[in-house]
Amino acid sequence: MNCLSFDVGGTTIKYGVINDSYEVILKDKIPTPKNEKMFINSLSEIIRKNIKNISKVSVAMPGYVNIAKNKYLYGAHLKYDIDFSKLSNFLEYEFYLDNDGNVAAYGEYFLNYKNKFSNLIMLTFGTGVGGGIISESKLLRGRGNAGEIGHMLTSNDREVEGDNGKKGSFESSVAASVWTRKCFELTEKNQDSDLARIFAIKNVGSVLFDNSLNLTKSESAIRDEIIQNISNGLLSLFEIFDNEIFVLGGSMSSEPFDLINLIESDIKNRYKFPSRDFPEIFIASQGEDSGIIGAAALAFNE
Repeated sequence: MNCLSFDVGGTTIKYGVINDSYEVILKDKIPTPKNEKMFINSLSEIIRKNIKNISKVSVAMPGYVNIAKNKYLYGAHLKYDIDFSKLSNFLEYEFYLDNDGNVAAYGEYFLNYKNKFSNLIMLTFGTGVGGGIISESKLLRGRGNAGEIGHMLTSNDREVEGDNGKKGSFESSVAASVWTRKCFELTEKNQDSDLARIFAIKNVGSVLFDNSLNLTKSESAIRDEIIQNISNGLLSLFEIFDNEIFVLGGSMSSEPFDLINLIESDIKNRYKFPSRDFPEIFIASQGEDSGIIGAAALAFNE
């Protein structure tokens, strides 16, 4: 029994065939189409090529979904709606649809933590910030689209507008795209710094969290501001959901550097928990495959 999983982003669609042991049999990616017709045609062609080897199709989308009607409604990075019942051979396989943050959280929980914890919150750092919430061992969806953590209003900087149009949103100050943009700005100003040297090689914003670098005063200030904003978001989520662990994923999960240590140190220095322990923080284990593996896990277990 295999599942054909799609992890849809604003610029790229990753897809793969996953077996029920959660092994990736094959995977590939295509550019994200520009409208619904092109999108349906592209996915239908991939399904046709794999139909003999699958019994399920599962799709993770970057925004709001109507699971009951198999429809994608809207997202900041993919702004047209999609009716998935138009897919080729739609009645020949079991079909599953959910938000990308939800499936990533479910996959991490199911594969790594289900026998250890019952309450988990995952944040995915990329162009924006996605999220998924596991509450009492179940994926929390609310009316269908709970877990949009990046849309929380947490920043004091009302001049910065997030991808959802809300100024001061969590993602507008802490997304991985912000880390990268800040690195570009800092290294333009000081091209001889440790940060500039390593950033030119790695070209990832998470290098800002490498504690081995001798950061300048302005570089340290930017890093500390980002870390404090992340910490504030995590603290707010903890106070609301009383979760046991946080899992951080997204594009940075392969090279997080000292991100977790910096967050934990910041929270320890600024906040006290006299009667409780702040949740442990982990880096997602599935890396760039978390979306397709999470989508498969959802299809195999829902």
